Amino acid sequence: MNLGRFDCSTGIIKVLYRDPVRDLVVRTSTIQDQLLVDKLQKENAHAVGFIQDTIWKDYVWGGKRNFVVLICEVNADAVGYVLITPARGTYRYAKIQQIAVRNDARRLQYGHALVSVCRDFCEEFGRLGFTLRCRTDLDSNHFWRSLGFTHYDTWKKGRINHVGFKASNDINLWKIELNRRLPTLFQFDEARI
Repeated sequence: MNLGRFDCSTGIIKVLYRDPVRDLVVRTSTIQDQLLVDKLQKENAHAVGFIQDTIWKDYVWGGKRNFVVLICEVNADAVGYVLITPARGTYRYAKIQQIAVRNDARRLQYGHALVSVCRDFCEEFGRLGFTLRCRTDLDSNHFWRSLGFTHYDTWKKGRINHVGFKASNDINLWKIELNRRLPTLFQFDEARI
C-alpha cells in the first residue's frame, strides 16, 4: 500500500491539517519524533499499552509496514500523537493503536484535530472508519464517546483475542464511521467530529 502524503518513512514532514487561528497543525512524524513518542508513551503508561522501540523504528519510520504516526503541534510545540494501522483492503476499519496527548494539553480539542486527519485517511484509502480497544477502567473511554465513537462490545478478562493473547483486564471495543464518501449503516454526527 502506498501511503502517499501519510507516509512516515520518507523522513519528510507533511502538514495534513492546519488551524491558523490556534496555530495548530497535525503532521506526519519522522524518526526525529521518537523521543516525543517515547516520552508521551511513558507518561501515559497507565493508559496506553507499551509498544517496543523496534515497532516504531521498523514499522512506522522504517517503512516495513504501513503504520502511521501523526503528530499534533500547537505553536510549534508537539502536544500529542496517534498511531494508526490501515487495515487490509477497502471497506474495512483501520485501527487506532495508540493515542496520547500531554496532560497539560488535554480537553483543548487536539484529539479532535488528530481524528479529523484520521477521517482524511479513511476517505483517501476507502476505509469505513476506525476501531480501537480501551481498558474499561480508564477515563479515556469518556474521550472516545465524546468524539462520537460507539461502544460495540467488551472483551472480558481472560478472553483470548485475535492474536492469541489473554486479556488481562476487561477491554471496551469502540468504533466510529468516518468516511463520508462511502455509504454506511450509521448516520454521521458532523457536529461531534
